Amino acid sequence: MKKIVLTLLFFTTVFAQTSAMQLFDESRQALSNGNLELAGEKIRAAIDADKGNDQLRKEFDRLNGLRNKANNSNRAVQDGRFDDAIIGFKEVLDSIPKYIPALFGLAKAHEGKKDYTSAITYYKQALSLRPTHEDSKKSIQNIEKKLYNSANKDYKNGELQAAMSKYKQVLSINSRIYQAHHQLGVLYKAMGNVSQAIQSYQSALNIKKTYDKGWYALGIAYKDNGDVENAKKAFQETVRLNKKHYKAHKSLGEIFIDLEQYDDAVASLKAAIAIKSNYSAAYHALGITYGKEKLEDYNRSAEALEKAVELSPREMLSWFHLSEAYNELGECEKAKEAALEAIDLKKNFGGSWFQLGIAEYCNATGNKSNAINHFERARNDRQWRKMAEYEIDRVRNPEKYE
Repeated sequence: MKKIVLTLLFFTTVFAQTSAMQLFDESRQALSNGNLELAGEKIRAAIDADKGNDQLRKEFDRLNGLRNKANNSNRAVQDGRFDDAIIGFKEVLDSIPKYIPALFGLAKAHEGKKDYTSAITYYKQALSLRPTHEDSKKSIQNIEKKLYNSANKDYKNGELQAAMSKYKQVLSINSRIYQAHHQLGVLYKAMGNVSQAIQSYQSALNIKKTYDKGWYALGIAYKDNGDVENAKKAFQETVRLNKKHYKAHKSLGEIFIDLEQYDDAVASLKAAIAIKSNYSAAYHALGITYGKEKLEDYNRSAEALEKAVELSPREMLSWFHLSEAYNELGECEKAKEAALEAIDLKKNFGGSWFQLGIAEYCNATGNKSNAINHFERARNDRQWRKMAEYEIDRVRNPEKYE
């Protein structure tokens, strides 16, 4: 009987040891897969199966130490001791490279230090191991917002290079953020790189084709680049998407002026004014469209420009064109007043002196001497020299022009 009992005890011990080692292997496998909790459960079960095994107890202590280190590192993040947290999490990951809580915690610590590049790297590592890890997804989105808002702040403060770097960081995280592409376009344009600005605006529109603000910015960039046809298409798309976009209506009107399609220009400019009744720039452009060498309806030109200077009294060119319209209508006194307003705003612009000379001469009924003096001032502006010299000769030698 004693022999049977000893035999049973022997086989029980062997079975327990075999079961314990199998559990130990399962613990190691769980740890290799990054599951510290399951590894701990397996090693506890192994110890229960073979209580006298020293190796199992040492492994239990090691896993418990790693768990404590991870917990302490999480507390360090909460306390703002980010460097301590980074050291701790890295030590845990040296033993458990696939431990998602440590990767996430390490990312949080780097985010706390505003080292967003490293933070994103570790969040993405966590997601590569578990694509459904929502905390990492939300954290990445939070960093996108932080960087984007910080870039906007830098832009408003005139720190263009810093803003550009952050917008690029945003796009390195998520290339589908069309607003960041748009803002890069704004920066490139501000820096004088219009071609690159166009590419950035196009990238934004490739993501969101219904982005009327993007189409308008693209139109402005094309216009600045001398590409009138593509500018026209961009502005037309803007107003198709947003009929109330008064700036696009005005810009489209200016394109039609450049293309000498004056009736279309009038329609677009009136559409802008219908939306924004105090839009001085649209009245200015409308006055030019009705003005000299275009539709030459000087009554309507003067009417539009009168409204323009009423709304923006410091717009020199509006006063200049208004003086020109008055001169064409033979209203010399009004032309003088408008020309003098323009001169007060910019004394070295020859065009204003030229119109003042025309008004002073007033079809040979005014003061010839004063007219010549004004034309002489106009001659100082190279762009107006030939026209001024012609008028000086016409005043001095009227018989030549009869």
